[in-house]
Amino acid sequence: MGLVAPAFLVGALAVGLPLYLHLLRRKESNPRPFSSLMLFEPRQQSTTRRRRLRYWLLLSLRLALLLLLAIAFADPYVTELLPGGSPDKLLLVAIDNSFSMRAGTRLEDAKHAALAVLATRRPGDRAQVIAIGAQAHLLTQAVADSGILRAAVERIEPSDSRGSFAVLATAVRSIAQSERTAIELHLFSDLQKSNMPASFTEVVLPRNVSLSFHNIATAAVPNWTVESVSAPPLVWDPHTTHVQAVIAGYGTPVARRTVSFVVNGRTLATRQVDIPPSGRATAEIDSLELPYGFSRCSVKVEGGDALPADDEYVFAIERADRKRGLFVFQTSDTRSPLYFDSALGAAASTAVVLDKMPVERVAEVDPSAYAFVVISDLAGLPDRFTRRLLDYVRRGGNVLVALGTVAAQQREAPVFAGRMLAPRLYSRDAERFATVGQVDGTYPAAGSPQEWEGVKFFYAARVDEGGSRVAVRLQDGTPLLLDKPVGEGHVVLFASGFDNLTNDLPLHPMFVAFSERVVRYLAGSDAHTGPHVVDEAIALRNAKEQAVGVEIIDPAGNRPLSLQESVAAQSYELRRAGFYDMRLASGRRDLVAVNVDRRESDLTPVDAELLALWRGNSSPTPPGITTPKRAQAVAVSRDLWWYAMFCVLVAALAESAIASRYLSTRWDEP
Repeated sequence: MGLVAPAFLVGALAVGLPLYLHLLRRKESNPRPFSSLMLFEPRQQSTTRRRRLRYWLLLSLRLALLLLLAIAFADPYVTELLPGGSPDKLLLVAIDNSFSMRAGTRLEDAKHAALAVLATRRPGDRAQVIAIGAQAHLLTQAVADSGILRAAVERIEPSDSRGSFAVLATAVRSIAQSERTAIELHLFSDLQKSNMPASFTEVVLPRNVSLSFHNIATAAVPNWTVESVSAPPLVWDPHTTHVQAVIAGYGTPVARRTVSFVVNGRTLATRQVDIPPSGRATAEIDSLELPYGFSRCSVKVEGGDALPADDEYVFAIERADRKRGLFVFQTSDTRSPLYFDSALGAAASTAVVLDKMPVERVAEVDPSAYAFVVISDLAGLPDRFTRRLLDYVRRGGNVLVALGTVAAQQREAPVFAGRMLAPRLYSRDAERFATVGQVDGTYPAAGSPQEWEGVKFFYAARVDEGGSRVAVRLQDGTPLLLDKPVGEGHVVLFASGFDNLTNDLPLHPMFVAFSERVVRYLAGSDAHTGPHVVDEAIALRNAKEQAVGVEIIDPAGNRPLSLQESVAAQSYELRRAGFYDMRLASGRRDLVAVNVDRRESDLTPVDAELLALWRGNSSPTPPGITTPKRAQAVAVSRDLWWYAMFCVLVAALAESAIASRYLSTRWDEP
């Protein structure tokens, strides 16, 4: 017998409480009428008799109730030894069908070995088949039908998912909770090292589970792969498009490999790279011939290894014309448009042409002709332009408003419609400036706290932040970068200026990255994302796009969503590598490139000592089929906590009845 959580036995010390309460019982007295007490001598009455215990049965029940509660929470159990050949057992057959099992004939070998183990079981033994990748797929229930089990094994197909032994352990623990019998777990896998979790506690199995390894790969296999590709998702001049690919080798000797750059099925260029032993090398190209729209691109390496499926890395690039933005400023402010335009020009991946226009000339301008609008430190806008600008935002346009010393003197922030509060002039404080104190890294334009280090703010306008999202705050809590949704669009507010007077942000290299991020967000270019990884989920709609249909075409050319799912699904799980052609609820078309997690390319097996620890045996695990840890007898635990809880219920009912009898209120007779 044992206890799962013996620390709960400390709760048994609570038995002292009933003892203390029983000793504190009050003295009972029967008042008698008497004429006067003036002739009586005062004395101290002894309390020895009153401190003696009474109601022994009630006290015993209360003590037993507390002791049983402590025992129940300690989770007691008893262990029974069941013979290994007993029919009362469950055979779990777990087959790894992750991406690494595509190497050579690993998956077919695993399926043959699994069928051989199923053939050796006795007719009455139940078995269950599980496919293990990034998720555990229960292919059968616990059945004894050989036909069902064999069919389940034979229909297992290789997947593009990453393997995870932690997922297997979680599934086995769930099965063990419902099975009060011995469980034999047989794992058929290449036992890849990357499948083990960071914490060993994630793969610990219950006491009634015995584990056997069937190692399909007995040795490490050299493998070359395209590990990653760096390429812009959106370009306007393909002749200045820079693409860099990293070629990696795992357990490989020094070798020269040919790398090919492919666009829409056509090889545009090849490069020769020398890869050091188990090292990395880069291949680059500075120009691509891209048509307008989306292009399906990839980088291929001449592998010649056992896993050719990871010799290609796919990515998508969209070619479009430069987007035009409008920058409105006051005539006396020549610094802000100069710094902002220079920052966008220094950002190589920003496909934006900025039209700089003083406020006196914007009365007849139509904002809908621009991808975004920037308002820089203005006292006011022409009424006609203001109406057009508000309609532009409500229809889905985005506006950036920078508040300098002039705009902060107004009652309300332009377009943002936030009430102006007292401005902060930090140059008059003892420290002479303020710094950024809090950054919301999930906001696309905010960046990281490290990027804002060293930037000094001498002036900031305080605005009522009601209804807006604060992405950046100064050290005193003043909102610096705010985002408020207005209709279908957004108004982004920067509570300082873009000159080098209210702050020194334009003098920092960070201003280039900040300007690029905020413009990409305003222009909608931020919707383009880099390549995704298999098993990720991609969002299909936002909160305002409910009941709007979406369309997905997977790499095989199929439409995986039903009609009902297309109008209700919030996200979609990417289960295969390749290109997904999507039309999202917003109406935007996107070409999503999905690649296999490159940790699957490292075919190094788990160390034998770690496998022995997982299996519960101190001796190294030999390759091939191993013998279960308990061949003749298997320990099966029986939980006793619910017996203790039943006794708690009985003791509580008895205590309530006895207490009602002993301690009920006695009414005095008239």
